[in-house]
Amino acid sequence: MSHADLTVLINTMDEQRIENVLALFADAELTVSRPPRTGLMMMTVKDCFETDFHLGEVLITEARVLFHGCEGFGMVPGEAPRRALARAAADAVLRCPEATEIQDDLRVCLEQEESIRKTRLAESAALIAATKVNFDLMPGA
Repeated sequence: MSHADLTVLINTMDEQRIENVLALFADAELTVSRPPRTGLMMMTVKDCFETDFHLGEVLITEARVLFHGCEGFGMVPGEAPRRALARAAADAVLRCPEATEIQDDLRVCLEQEESIRKTRLAESAALIAATKVNFDLMPGA
């Protein structure tokens, strides 16, 4: 699982699922090297001419943890300290070659979340498809 995929999954989880992820690390030897803190970050997007456009500053929460010498970093949008810790802990555990048991449990949890996310996307796509309008030409034109 790529770091981008992990970020998307953590960002879309509800609060109970975040707590479930954090519970996976309850017995792990995690050290919070930088507690969650909020800050501002410039959001840059591409405009229609493929030129960088600085949209403005967005609120983020970041955290860092250590797990068996592996550092994990978590940065999430908004003020979400538990979500940032979950992201950082997941990052550290997935980087650590010694954490196979926790990695397996984490992957199962993330695969369940990915399944939920795909179901939601399919439901949204079906709702959007139901609003499609076909504009046909008048007969004989």
